[in-house]
Amino acid sequence: MPKKQPMPWSRYIPAGLTLCVGVGLSVLACIVVARWEDKRREYEFNRYADGVAAALQQHFKEDLQIIPNLSDFFAASDKIEPSAFKQFVQRPVSSKTSIQFLAWVPKVTDTQRETYEAGTQTGTLSNFQIVERNTNGEIVLAQQRPEYYPVYYLEPLKGNERALGFDLASQPAYRTALERARDTGKMVVTGKVELQPAQDAQLSLMVIQPIYNNQDNFSNYSPESLQGFVVGVFRVAEIFEAALKGRGVGNLDLYLADKTDTAGSLLNSSDAFPFASGQENRFLAFYDSSTKKLVEFPAVKNLLQVDGISKTARTVGMRTLTVGGREWSLYLLSTPAYREIQTKHWRSWAVLIIGLLWTHIPVTYLLTSLSRQRQIEQLAQERTRQAEQLQKALHQLSKEQEKSERLLLNILPQPIAERLKQEQTIIADSFAEVTVLFADIVGFTQLASRISATELVQLLNEIFSAFDKLAVWHGLEKIKTIGDAYMVVGGLPMHRPDHAQAIAEMALDMQLAILKFNAEHREAFTIRIGIHTGPVVAGVIGTNKFIYDLWGDTVNIANRMESHGIPGCIQISAATYERLQHLYQFEMRGYIPIKGKGEMLTYLLAGRQPDELSDYALKLSAQHRCRALETSQADVGQNASVSPSTG
Repeated sequence: MPKKQPMPWSRYIPAGLTLCVGVGLSVLACIVVARWEDKRREYEFNRYADGVAAALQQHFKEDLQIIPNLSDFFAASDKIEPSAFKQFVQRPVSSKTSIQFLAWVPKVTDTQRETYEAGTQTGTLSNFQIVERNTNGEIVLAQQRPEYYPVYYLEPLKGNERALGFDLASQPAYRTALERARDTGKMVVTGKVELQPAQDAQLSLMVIQPIYNNQDNFSNYSPESLQGFVVGVFRVAEIFEAALKGRGVGNLDLYLADKTDTAGSLLNSSDAFPFASGQENRFLAFYDSSTKKLVEFPAVKNLLQVDGISKTARTVGMRTLTVGGREWSLYLLSTPAYREIQTKHWRSWAVLIIGLLWTHIPVTYLLTSLSRQRQIEQLAQERTRQAEQLQKALHQLSKEQEKSERLLLNILPQPIAERLKQEQTIIADSFAEVTVLFADIVGFTQLASRISATELVQLLNEIFSAFDKLAVWHGLEKIKTIGDAYMVVGGLPMHRPDHAQAIAEMALDMQLAILKFNAEHREAFTIRIGIHTGPVVAGVIGTNKFIYDLWGDTVNIANRMESHGIPGCIQISAATYERLQHLYQFEMRGYIPIKGKGEMLTYLLAGRQPDELSDYALKLSAQHRCRALETSQADVGQNASVSPSTG
């Protein structure tokens, strides 16, 4: 089987280009979708961050609005009684959980201290003392100084008792905030406050609003006209939770830090995360997304040190809040869950997978087509090879068939062979008149006893081959050989009117052929020939090694003419003589006994008439004889068959 040739690489170019284009477009689409996902995520994050910042800003503004309202209340009255103060702040205190307390902090000079502590200033407060916190954190009486700013009116009082009478000016941070509010005339927000160390679990902011004399509140104020401060302490956690209530923060933690120092100046212009820069004291609030609750400072410190990543790496966004002249930074910190989601671009991966799948379809189709084309080509090559082999086989078969036909024609007459090839089962024909010749080589039996079989067959083959050529030359049909006997007939299978004359001519030529053979081989053979004319039946007999043979009295009489003949002579019957008497010279032999026929008149053919040419002799020109001889050499000369001699 021929070796399969590899497919040329050029045929893979369409599939390769399709694969490259498909993969390239899929990767490009994946990148585009991934960038779109990043932008969409960034947009959603910015929208969320802006929403959270706006909510916190709004809640701080709403909750701290009570301070300007309370300031207007004090500015509108010459003197505010504790009951009036309590009544005014009762509603906001009860509705705003972020308000730890609201207070009136008057400016008390050293000369007024005794009056305030004696309760004679308002007539409602008894056992009032101006206190401060010492270095040990203990509440003690305030030391003497020119001015005091004690918490005088306080609502709600319950839970905030320790803040009552506390001199805000005793603490440097509060004193700075009071002075800034006094000097600017604006509301000031402090950093985280610790008025009650025992209750420092919640971080709070202090909001301070200065109150001046009525005529100066909204015009040119001066420190000398200061009456005191409206102060509010707000819980950052409550504001934070109220602002984030109903807002899903996803997987982000929130960290609120102070950007302003106690003097009201920005600490720095950087947006760095406070814990990353060592500024833990700026902490205001931390919202843990896992618990959805605010976490206090000590726990926050532990939370921010987990995950094995830096705080800066956790920061994914920052917004700035402005409250009361103070700026706060709202940091959005990533969590492990957020980082896991952040790295998943499922849409882009889906686009890539779909693109590769769609690329796979035409590439697979092209490769399958190439494979099928290759199979078809191989099949075509195989079929071509088989066709060539078949053609060679047919050619060889044709040659063998021609050879077989030649062999068949050497056995059967051509018309009979054609009829036999047409699968005609029975071939038998009657002929009204034919001429049959029997010839026997006299002395051949004695020769067989003194030479080898091979030499005997060679001699017999040479003689009969010469006879075969003569039969072809004269257009006669050789029937068979029996030992050293030779049988030929004229007038079948195709009828011819000169069949007797053709047999006579062949008989004369056979005598000449024997003479030539004797001269060449130094032998003394003679030939005995018998001829008779009459009707016969001709046909093919047998299914194995079949032959074309004749039957009838004509055959028997012709055989008797030969067997009762004279060696070296041509004996013919009276029937044949009647047809040839004007063309040849004859000698009457007379009557001879013939088995089964009685006495029959016979003649001996002596030769041709010397002065007369028959129609047959005219037709048999030299050129015709040459062509007949050439044909006989090709068709008969090499295939003469000889039967064993019977004596």
